[in-house]
Amino acid sequence: MQIEIPLIIEVPDRASREFQLEQATDLLRDRATDCGIIITRHSFRTFTAALSPDVEFGFIQELDLV
Repeated sequence: MQIEIPLIIEVPDRASREFQLEQATDLLRDRATDCGIIITRHSFRTFTAALSPDVEFGFIQELDLV
């Protein structure tokens, strides 16, 4: 299975948000060999998750554009 990066996460409600974001970070964590993960909130329902060389290895950074 090939995974597109960045991952686009669209959540229908608040209850599923944490679950879907956790799944996305789990997928990316396996691929993060020398960088961290950045989670960006674009709206109340849309997020992206991506590997970022600007984030230290082993860390997850959040960016809120709302």
